[in-house]
Amino acid sequence: MKNSDHALEHLKVIRGMMEKATVYRALSAPAAIFGGFLAILIGYYFFAQDQKEIYLSGYHFFWTWVVALVVADSFNGFLLFRRARKEGINFLSAGLKHTCFACAPAAIAGGIISYEVVEQEVELCALVWILCYGVAILAMGGAAPRSLRRLGWSFLTFGIIIFLVWMKYGPALSPGLGIHGPVGAAGIIMMLTFGLLHLIYGFSVLLRKGEKDPVS
Repeated sequence: MKNSDHALEHLKVIRGMMEKATVYRALSAPAAIFGGFLAILIGYYFFAQDQKEIYLSGYHFFWTWVVALVVADSFNGFLLFRRARKEGINFLSAGLKHTCFACAPAAIAGGIISYEVVEQEVELCALVWILCYGVAILAMGGAAPRSLRRLGWSFLTFGIIIFLVWMKYGPALSPGLGIHGPVGAAGIIMMLTFGLLHLIYGFSVLLRKGEKDPVS
């Protein structure tokens, strides 16, 4: 009987998450746009400093982006809290807990690996973030609307392509593109992915606001 009750409760959680998929999509758009602009500003900062031949360590790059992540996630959390309060529902819902636990393995792995490589290969650090972020989004599975899963596949696809190009050309890539050093190249990589992809996603969701965004 207990197993049956547990299964029914699990089905209710999944059904509730699927029914609110469009709400999560619309709510994530402002956070995606905010995060996209923030990534472009920070990425350009590193590119500009690198072009001026101002030395910035890999750890400077790492911790600056960690702060940016905290700011972006805090903004997204504020939107979630405001929406939950407006609808009179629990902020720490089963859906939110499921999402956090689903994303955690990729986020933890990405954080550990990137910290270990950032001082030697700052571009590889950025690529690890891109790939792990894509995996984290896709780990949400059926809880995420189709538009969000497309964002996850976009990060994974672009991350793999850039990684293969970086593996082939390595340090020769930056001078060929007129970029002074690896920190500047890593800044551009972050602008093209965390910046541009988030902006495209966020604005496309706002333009389609009110339309159905299926979870299958």
